[in-house]
Amino acid sequence: MQERGKFIKVGYTKNQIDKIGNTIIYLGQSISDLTKTKILKILFLLEEAAIKTTGQPFVGIDFQLWKLGPVAKDVFIDLSSDESPVLLQSYIERDLTDNRIFKAKASFNNDEFSANDIKLMDTIIEFVKDKPAAYLIKHTHGPNSLWRKSAIQYGVLEALEKELVNNTEYEVDFTLLFPNSSYLADKYQDSKENLEFVRTLKD
Repeated sequence: MQERGKFIKVGYTKNQIDKIGNTIIYLGQSISDLTKTKILKILFLLEEAAIKTTGQPFVGIDFQLWKLGPVAKDVFIDLSSDESPVLLQSYIERDLTDNRIFKAKASFNNDEFSANDIKLMDTIIEFVKDKPAAYLIKHTHGPNSLWRKSAIQYGVLEALEKELVNNTEYEVDFTLLFPNSSYLADKYQDSKENLEFVRTLKD
């Protein structure tokens, strides 16, 4: 990933980037105000819902514990540039009339999506489409949220809530979704191990 002339190593596979890009394209078909914050929150909600119901990640990316919630760092960096995205340059671009909003620059490609993936995206879209980004931030910070539970687990909740730090390297612990289900927990662990193996091949 290029940023101001530097090369930044991204821990995503080509398939993951393709799925993230096409997910944003699909979201944009129903959500007109698709800002950076909304994209980041929706990607998290998709990942959380997929893991919780099936034990299988939606994309398989990590989300770090930041003040404003769970954040996929590489996507955040890519969408934060004043210029067009680099990591997702084949998929989206900034809207010329409103620089905060991202729109598709390609047609949706469903190669990386199962029927259940499409159904899950439709469900999440129905939940978020009329809600402002501030609502989604509050939602992902809720009393029973994974962000809060993970922050408590790593001892960083107070620092984040009191704004002593803006971000941490700690990641949301999706295994907290399975307090009573070893079957789904095992499926999730297998998925993570498989993805790590694929990543080593990429390197």
